[in-house]
Amino acid sequence: MAKNKNLSNPSSTGGKGHHFEAHVQASFVALMLSGGYAPCLPCWPIAEIKLQGKIDGYDTDDLIVSVENPDNKERRKLLGQVKHSIAITQANALFGEVMQAAWSDFNNPKVFTKGKDVIALITGPLSRTDEHNGQWLLNQAKHTKSVDEFFRNVQQANFSPPKSGEKLRVIQHHLRAANGGDEVSRDELYSFLNHFHLLGYDLGNESGVVLSLLHSHISQFQRQYPQRVWSRVVDTVQTWNQDAGTITRDRLPEDLVEAFQQKAVMEKIPEAFKTAHEKPKTDWAQHSDATYLVLAILIGAWNEKNKSDIEAISQFLGIGYDAWLQKAREILHCPDSPLSLKDGVWKVVDRAQLWDLLGARILDRDLDTFKSLAVTILKEPDPAFELPADQRFAASIHGKVLDHSPVLRKGVAEGLAILGSRPDACSNCSQGKAEVISVLGIREILTDADWVPWGSLNGLLPTLAEAAPGAFLDVVEKALRLTPCPFDALFAQEGNGITGGNYVTGLLWALEGLAWEERYLVRVCVVLGELASHDPGGQWGNRPSRSLATILLPWLPQTLAPVEKRQVAVRTLMNEWPDIAWNLIIELLPSQHQSSSGSHKPNWRKTIPEDWEKEVTDQEYRQQASFYAGLAVDAAGYDTARLSELIDHFDNLPPPAFDRLVEVLASPTISDLPEKQRLPVWDHLRKFTNKHRRHADAKWALPDEPIIRIEKVAERLAPTNPFNRYRHLFSNRDTDLYEEKGSWKEQQKRLDARRETAITEIFRQDGVEGVVRFAESVVSPDQVGHALGTMADEVIEQTLLPHFLDTVDNKQKALVSEFIWRRRHINGWAWCDGIDRSDWTPGQIGHFLACLPFTKGAWDRASQWLGESQGEYWSRTNTYQSDGDLAIGVDKLIEHGRPHAAIDCLGRMRYDKQPIDVEQCVRALLAGLTSSEPTYAMERYHIIELIQFLQSEPSVDQDGLFQIEWAYLPLLDGHHGGATPKLLESRLASDPEFFCEAIRLIYRSEKADRPSKEPTKQSKAMAENAWRLLREWKTPPGSQEDEAFRAERFNQWLQQVKNLCIESGHLEVALIHIGEVLIHAPADPDGLWIHRAAATALNDRDAEEMRNGFWTGTHNSRGAYWVDPTGKPERELAGRFRGKAEAVENAGFQRFAITLRDLADDYEREAERVINRAASY
Repeated sequence: MAKNKNLSNPSSTGGKGHHFEAHVQASFVALMLSGGYAPCLPCWPIAEIKLQGKIDGYDTDDLIVSVENPDNKERRKLLGQVKHSIAITQANALFGEVMQAAWSDFNNPKVFTKGKDVIALITGPLSRTDEHNGQWLLNQAKHTKSVDEFFRNVQQANFSPPKSGEKLRVIQHHLRAANGGDEVSRDELYSFLNHFHLLGYDLGNESGVVLSLLHSHISQFQRQYPQRVWSRVVDTVQTWNQDAGTITRDRLPEDLVEAFQQKAVMEKIPEAFKTAHEKPKTDWAQHSDATYLVLAILIGAWNEKNKSDIEAISQFLGIGYDAWLQKAREILHCPDSPLSLKDGVWKVVDRAQLWDLLGARILDRDLDTFKSLAVTILKEPDPAFELPADQRFAASIHGKVLDHSPVLRKGVAEGLAILGSRPDACSNCSQGKAEVISVLGIREILTDADWVPWGSLNGLLPTLAEAAPGAFLDVVEKALRLTPCPFDALFAQEGNGITGGNYVTGLLWALEGLAWEERYLVRVCVVLGELASHDPGGQWGNRPSRSLATILLPWLPQTLAPVEKRQVAVRTLMNEWPDIAWNLIIELLPSQHQSSSGSHKPNWRKTIPEDWEKEVTDQEYRQQASFYAGLAVDAAGYDTARLSELIDHFDNLPPPAFDRLVEVLASPTISDLPEKQRLPVWDHLRKFTNKHRRHADAKWALPDEPIIRIEKVAERLAPTNPFNRYRHLFSNRDTDLYEEKGSWKEQQKRLDARRETAITEIFRQDGVEGVVRFAESVVSPDQVGHALGTMADEVIEQTLLPHFLDTVDNKQKALVSEFIWRRRHINGWAWCDGIDRSDWTPGQIGHFLACLPFTKGAWDRASQWLGESQGEYWSRTNTYQSDGDLAIGVDKLIEHGRPHAAIDCLGRMRYDKQPIDVEQCVRALLAGLTSSEPTYAMERYHIIELIQFLQSEPSVDQDGLFQIEWAYLPLLDGHHGGATPKLLESRLASDPEFFCEAIRLIYRSEKADRPSKEPTKQSKAMAENAWRLLREWKTPPGSQEDEAFRAERFNQWLQQVKNLCIESGHLEVALIHIGEVLIHAPADPDGLWIHRAAATALNDRDAEEMRNGFWTGTHNSRGAYWVDPTGKPERELAGRFRGKAEAVENAGFQRFAITLRDLADDYEREAERVINRAASY
């Protein structure tokens, strides 16, 4: 196989490609949550989505989607590689990487099952040629009956598309490279194409089909704001992606899972049948308790289990809570009651409509009392902020909770919004009294507040903003002028995005909601701009700059203000916050934002007309695009930093702005700048033209004429200093420097030649010292060393060796290391042997050898040149460039304290099917437990592979394997390549003493005469391991190696355990664990669903704890599951356990039958809970 691409940290990547990747990953999460199905796989529920699977041994690693058959739990996988832009050509290195990864996984049975799993390249829009011919080839492979028929169809000119043969040769070319240069057979190619899929996703395009379908899926659960739920899914996926996480439904945030709870389908009686049975409606305006009811509207909701809530509502209503409760109970039972009660929470429903009906009963005194109450409740600081950021998630456990319930606080905030948005209903109050109350309430709550009140009200700020928009903007503007500014501290609470929280979201949503009104748009944009100037940045997606871009997005504006007013807002922002405005303008250029989930919309103010349609005409869009592009050129002026950024968007500028930018760049003002100042401009121009030349056949590529114009400007600005002219050649992205035509090998040769020419020129001008300085200035100094290594000049060797072997500068290390490697590669080992090392230190010799490939040639010279000091080599050598038999090297690595490197070698030997010495493998794994050597990227995967190898070897030392399984137990949970601690489980099932020892490690004795000791760090670790082993234990006592179950051995084991645990005081917990593992007991030979020996033990008069364990184990064995709102799965389980109970009772095990019936009853109750929960959404 060809060399695989390196494992990457998913959080280290960025750009459009990874924006697209996150949205593709999120689409599968949305399908999992909504009950949808994955493409190319059976229509089974999505059970698991692994992100960045490289760490688990996958090469096709962007996402691994697992689906599960609900009937037999069979799983199948889709291995997905996501590329925003790609071309099916021999020159396209990205396509080569995809084929390399796909071929590697296709031939790795540990990660891929042929005939069941599939591999998919998920991409944005392809060229028409690639799309048509690529899909035709894959469809032919899947629909033809044989490889001969497939190739016959491809070769028939009148049947196949004209480019199909060419595209097939491209695939064969890249598969040959992935196969180590060996040709892939026709049968292998045919099989691979049968498993490979090309999926086109138009995500990133707001009008795209995929996003529309995803919104449709989500809208089945959240009709009002499917875009907001989609945005939440994307944010969640981006967080998990950073940690290469595995997403299952039960591990997602609770609010996201709840958003996809299925509402129960309610059948409604036909209108024609209602009249005979229709209940009389209540005239609430004339109800005897209407005055109390209208006051309750302002409160909105309360929790009768909360003492502070009860006091608040009693105070506001002016009567005791018992008296109010009696009235509320009567109102609750009226036919069309405006009150609801569930789990102790009272709510007023249809508040706006009821307010319009009853608002006239409100008097000035009522409003003054409500304002005082609202200020008291909403000014309360959240005690959770007294805790460190990483402990706030457990605030309730620490007793740090608000006095009033969240429902009351939300209801009161909404009460202020009702007053501010529907003041006319208070017809018997003083003129403007209702609006004044809202304004004064907002001012008293937030004026001069520090960060804690703002954070405490985070979720309520959008509602408070609607209560009094002008007053709300006043207090925000004043807060921004405070020293210290409260929003600085509020931003700081975000932390790293894992333990911290985002407490600015509510403020942003509040401002977004106000921006819908034309009168507030300019003011809101300026406030958001100032907020953005305080924003230090972070991992959360909700940011002031993002809100600005969302509000003003040309193709989907989130405001009712006309285009002219939006332009005023941007110009005003440019005057007051020019840097923020510059970033905003760039974001608003065409093609920058191709998807949007929209902004927060007002809930109480009738800002958005019901018949409003979010359509933008073509003329409006072009008007905005032209305006923002022109403003960008004007704002850039002759600022080289801004011009460099704007050059990257050359292809998004409409003609007038495009022409003006070319004129600015070609002007003497720029060309006469000192070379150092104009260098960034030239570099961006070079990158831009190179990208469009390299992808000339892409739909987005500019035609020749404008590219030629830009290239002429670039020529005028090109540097003359070779340090500046050639620096870009030594980046870490070779593919950016390739041309599209020709094979990648040819392009690499051309690039190497350009690099050699560059280094030759620098060497002639400034000597070796100049080359070293140049290497220190580039991204990839190793490439400088690679080029320098082609130059046969003794001065170079004498300067670099041995002096630079002692350097601590990383760039100098990379330079000399690659120079040494290249010289040996060209001249062989004779070059190494010919170097005069007479005055070198052992350390320098060790460094020198460590720069060479990890092969026997280097090992022999380490022994010959260093003798007893050869540790200088083995402690430094890099094991990546290796071939041949690595066994000798493994021994040396272990000997010199490098067990992790040894494990890495053993893992590659295992992958290459080289013979592995069992004893050597055991030594490496055991040595790795105590080594301080840094671990390797693939080490976890290699360790699992090696343990599985040892488990299959009869000659392995059982004590050594026991220690290894115990030490690496966290990796043997069945989820990492299916590895389990087979020896430990077998020992538990056959050795009563070992089982009892595990119990004693975890649990204290029940005997009073055996006081417990204070646990040490080591004892805690051992207890945790024992608990992990017992939790995953699935091998029942009495099981034999031939998988038979022996009743007599089971009974002997059980009796010994009882004797030992009675003596130690651990009998109860031991029996519980035994009951849990007996859920895996096999059926009896006579047909009973459980072996009679196990049933007899479970039925024993004194086996209540064991039966409890069986009950618990059965419940836990269900694991994560899809919640069916009909309760059908739970009822099926109930029926199944009733049948099992009947069977064991008829077999004489009546006590055990009681437990099974209890299980059945519990599943019935769970079914009822599921149905009721679904009906409440």
